[in-house]
Amino acid sequence: METYFYHSLTPFQWFLIIGLALSFLTELFYSNFYLRKIKKKQEARINSASTPVSIVICAKNQAHYLEKNLRGFLNQDYPNFEIIVVDNGSVDDTEDVLIRLKNEYPHLRSTKIPIDDKFKHNKKLAITIGVKAAKHDRILHLNPNSFANSETWLQNTMAQAEGKLYNAYSNFDYRKGFFYNFYRYDLSKQMIKLAAFTKSNKLYAGNAYNMSFSKTDFLNNKGYAGNAHFEAGYDHILSIDLAKKTDYTFSSMPDTKLSVDAKNQAKVWRTLKKYYFRSRKHIPFKRKFLLDLEPVAQFLFLLFLILSAIYTQLYFSLLALYLVKIAVKGYSFKNALRHLREENLFLSSYVYVFLRPIYNLIFYIQSCTYSKRS
Repeated sequence: METYFYHSLTPFQWFLIIGLALSFLTELFYSNFYLRKIKKKQEARINSASTPVSIVICAKNQAHYLEKNLRGFLNQDYPNFEIIVVDNGSVDDTEDVLIRLKNEYPHLRSTKIPIDDKFKHNKKLAITIGVKAAKHDRILHLNPNSFANSETWLQNTMAQAEGKLYNAYSNFDYRKGFFYNFYRYDLSKQMIKLAAFTKSNKLYAGNAYNMSFSKTDFLNNKGYAGNAHFEAGYDHILSIDLAKKTDYTFSSMPDTKLSVDAKNQAKVWRTLKKYYFRSRKHIPFKRKFLLDLEPVAQFLFLLFLILSAIYTQLYFSLLALYLVKIAVKGYSFKNALRHLREENLFLSSYVYVFLRPIYNLIFYIQSCTYSKRS
């Protein structure tokens, strides 16, 4: 029997128990918060499904992706849209692929940024050129390695975008393998968090794989003025800047999801993580505090749990508390995955949950080192 329940505890033991309880409650609060927000239904505007839209795709040496995925966007069941592909100095078959597709699809347009060794630029210039070339005010920014899962994706997307700054769920296409599933798990956790904070009017990032904004808002913001030299942030910093001047939303509905090709999955995932952590310095302090409170609570819970086991010997109670945490968080995450139709990630999440903080810490340290060098 745990006699410590019946005897007075020392101040240090009370400190451990109170710290354990607070970190436990913080973790459960975030789990419930994510589940409520991810499942929150958003009413679609009927007239939005006919709003003219320009889809901007920037490609550099990605002819194989354009050949594979572009037709899926060109064949969308939508009355008035165009696709603009900006060839960002490709030396592969990108130009040939675009010429062939433009002969088949009159609503496909393209422009090319020539290679110039004296003029160095990043993707932000290509996006700016694409936006300025657009005929319509509503812009959808996508990447060549993403693809739609149905011909009604654009219709569903425009019904949810509501003329606002808009980000939506995307994730890697399914592929067998321990780390391939880990990349999908990590991205799903990131998207769930982004959806919850955005729906709570606390946007802190964007998703270049499934993002929409107004051309007018983009130009009024002077595009990427002030950070055009910065390789990261073409989605995160832009979303933060535009969110200061316009309403914003996030769609977690499965019919607005875009899938990302599993080829080069590890490289793409590393780039996404690197760009996010390098853009974090642009997140407002209060939002950054709320973002970091959850991982800090997770660390403190484990720390207080171990120390409590050593100094209080309340083994049964501590084990029960840990199991309750696993059960409640597992229930919330499973329901969130079911909503996103990513149920096959649930069981492996009990392993990945220990791996993810390690990678996040590595990317955070790398971003700090990068900032000091810059």
